[in-house]
Amino acid sequence: MQVSARIPAKLKAILESHRRQIFNLLAWCCFGLGFVGMLVPLMPTTVFWICAAWLWLRSRPERVRFLIDHPRFGESIRDFLEHGEICPTGKKAAILSMAGSYLIWFSLIGPGPWPAITVATILTLVATWIATRPDNRHRRRTRQQQAQVRVGLDELVSSAEPVAETRSPSR
Repeated sequence: MQVSARIPAKLKAILESHRRQIFNLLAWCCFGLGFVGMLVPLMPTTVFWICAAWLWLRSRPERVRFLIDHPRFGESIRDFLEHGEICPTGKKAAILSMAGSYLIWFSLIGPGPWPAITVATILTLVATWIATRPDNRHRRRTRQQQAQVRVGLDELVSSAEPVAETRSPSR
């Protein structure tokens, strides 16, 4: 009897049929963790909501709208999903939070050398990945300049409109 390394077609069909439900459940878990992050210091919100948005895009795309329209976190979520960008403030906050969390964990738990090195390595890799993400400063500056040009043009157009003549034409 030979065991195949591939997933049997029947199991694959079952997993595919439940994929949307699994992604939807995971998205709700991420959303809940992000909501808790709004209340608990040092726990992120945006990261979990980006994960929730990614999962909902693959399971229930209609649920993503309220996340990307959120007044505080929507722009960050949209920038990451559309362009893979993280704002400089978000990068600093994430890296400093990871460092602070590690220091708190290390001082409270006092792990052995291997767990401490393993966790430090993982956090360093994640921090490096975050630091190398593009930021949206250039696009934001370009958008602001375009808005200023548009406002300037609108003012010029409104001032260039013909003014009704108040005196009678001379004969």
